[in-house]
Amino acid sequence: MTTLDTSSNIGALAPPSLAAGSMVASLKEITKTYYMGTLSVEVLHGISLDFYSGDYISIMGPSGCGKSTLMNILGCLDQPTSGKYLLGSEDTSEMEDDELSTIRGARLGFIFQSYNLIQQLDVLENIEMPLFYQGYSEVESHEIAMGLATRVGLEDRVNHKPFELSGGQQQRVAIARALAVDPLIILADEPTGNLDSKSGAEILNLFDELHAQGKTLLLVTHSDELAERSKREIKLMDGRVESDE
Repeated sequence: MTTLDTSSNIGALAPPSLAAGSMVASLKEITKTYYMGTLSVEVLHGISLDFYSGDYISIMGPSGCGKSTLMNILGCLDQPTSGKYLLGSEDTSEMEDDELSTIRGARLGFIFQSYNLIQQLDVLENIEMPLFYQGYSEVESHEIAMGLATRVGLEDRVNHKPFELSGGQQQRVAIARALAVDPLIILADEPTGNLDSKSGAEILNLFDELHAQGKTLLLVTHSDELAERSKREIKLMDGRVESDE
């Protein structure tokens, strides 16, 4: 198993290092309502949660409980209908789309169940993508991406396209890409959902290593095994926090 070393400063635009236990995000009375013609459906009902540097959190709950909606708000992919969302020291609740895009690229790392890799690009180019959008030079982007590929055990696959990789290897690329700008929070949506048990266990081990190195992980999952690995489990039910322990 390759051990990740994410303690280095990877990027001039990365957020400053935070002491363990510092607040990195805060939700205050978040609601989300979707409107369909004359109908309205309130999905989140007054969610208030604080997240801290070094947290390893799983968000669980049955289908339709609001997990995906909450993840979209935390990831600055959607705006709450009411309430306040602080990411670091910045209030995202009233931001326009271009502001959200900027803070999303600089402060958040995403890992998806379906990997969301660009099929026309090789491993190294996929890892470099967030750095490109943050204005890193080609030389610096290449150096950072190569280091991350090595850290997730793919140094011998950097010239391969996603379709030439196994599911577990593709998810490793996604993890390296998520780490590229040294984000405040890594958000993962069912990160082992498409993997066999062996590949899933390897990805869980990588998450354990990231947590041990102080990364802040927030994962939406149906996996009891992943939830047991996490250090804090938030359960949603009908758009409300049922438990947080």
